[in-house]
Amino acid sequence: MISRRSLITYFPLCVSSAYLPKAFPEELEWDVIVVGSGMAGLCAALSAKENGAEKVLILEKGPLIGGHTLFSSGTISAMIRGDKRRSKGLRDSVELFVKDAYELGERKGNLEILEQIALHSEEGLDWLEAKGVVFGEPFQAKSGLRARGFSMPGNSAGRSYVMILNHARVQENIPLFLEHRLLALIPIAEGWSVLADTPEGDKTFRTKSLVLATGGSTANVFRRLDYDRRLGINLKTSANPWGNNWDGADGDALDIGEKIGLKVTQGNGYQIVPFWGGRVLDYAGGDIYLNAEGERFVDENLPWHKIVEVILEWPKTEFTVITDTQSEKGATLGVKLLSGIVKKASSIREVAVGMGIPEEKLRKTLDEYNQSVEAGRDKFGKTVFTQRIEKPPFYWGKENIYIHTSLDGLKTDEEARVLDKDGRVVLGLFAAGEVVGGIFGKDRIGGGSLANCLVMGRISGKNAARS
Repeated sequence: MISRRSLITYFPLCVSSAYLPKAFPEELEWDVIVVGSGMAGLCAALSAKENGAEKVLILEKGPLIGGHTLFSSGTISAMIRGDKRRSKGLRDSVELFVKDAYELGERKGNLEILEQIALHSEEGLDWLEAKGVVFGEPFQAKSGLRARGFSMPGNSAGRSYVMILNHARVQENIPLFLEHRLLALIPIAEGWSVLADTPEGDKTFRTKSLVLATGGSTANVFRRLDYDRRLGINLKTSANPWGNNWDGADGDALDIGEKIGLKVTQGNGYQIVPFWGGRVLDYAGGDIYLNAEGERFVDENLPWHKIVEVILEWPKTEFTVITDTQSEKGATLGVKLLSGIVKKASSIREVAVGMGIPEEKLRKTLDEYNQSVEAGRDKFGKTVFTQRIEKPPFYWGKENIYIHTSLDGLKTDEEARVLDKDGRVVLGLFAAGEVVGGIFGKDRIGGGSLANCLVMGRISGKNAARS
């Protein structure tokens, strides 16, 4: 375990003197400061208050609360013990949940943290329900492997979580300051000093314990290119698909952390997914992906990184997604129809004309797929089917891939305690959510991101309050 005093000695060598505050207040201002207001940050702040911290503060660098949770489809993957929520016929366990997530991430993830997520995910659902969240029936999310996904019905479940948790924050009298960008972390004998850029100029906040929940680095093109030269500026993020929104996932906390000797994981990269185009389903087995010739090219239920590897080899990373009237559409359908991204067609011919391919070609593709549905297996090895695709109206649209989740970040242990470059716990410093790396490995299980934010956010807040 590394003491703050050791970091104090190290700190002046690592950060510009321009970031050093002129003077510190004589008394600590806060028991816990949380940096970030997405799912992880809001959960951390509320948990800290529930566990005895009297003075809790949230700092958010953006103009709005919510982070990337605002744009999330809202799926939370949870290991269910009893029959209250469990999908009929599903046999699940902590061991199976961990195995699924670990194998999906190519055995690169953190087994201890994955076990924490499995152990406490159902408890997290109960906690959210107590605050007003209502969950629908369980389903198998994309890359979810089993029917253990839960989401709030209706449009924009992620936004709904933020609104409900923010309401709880207001009830708990937890202040939240917007447009407060983290500039530096300064270890002091009694805790941490946080330097932030604010609309009124640079300000210093002092706290006994600090939780970093600043999100990932998906918007940082330089970090992306360091990992894979194909992930350049032409690839947009799922939070900013058209390049005209504010996206704060620039990984600045990683840069700041490295300056004071914190460990940042390497080699896992980013999860890349189809998101803002023709894909309107959040579960497996109800749609198909077609190339420019109108042919299927992959098992649509494969982990995202395997699908994306195929697409990244194409000259143009675009394909078409088709489903029909029988499928359960996700929260993005309305806006996609209004914008024309997704089109509603009364016949196969209408879809084929829109795609610019012969009708016979599309009919052959659909006939072959529907035969595979009946057989229970197709030529790509796909075995999860929820329906045939045959009943108009058809829903279709061009889809692309977007950088969705950071898989590398600050290194923590299973108690959300941040580790330094030598693997030692840094006193009073915690992290949760997408700012933490190495949890899932090379890809993450469907619904795993919000499950991680929920579980590890609550754990980080609890431990910050008690440290």
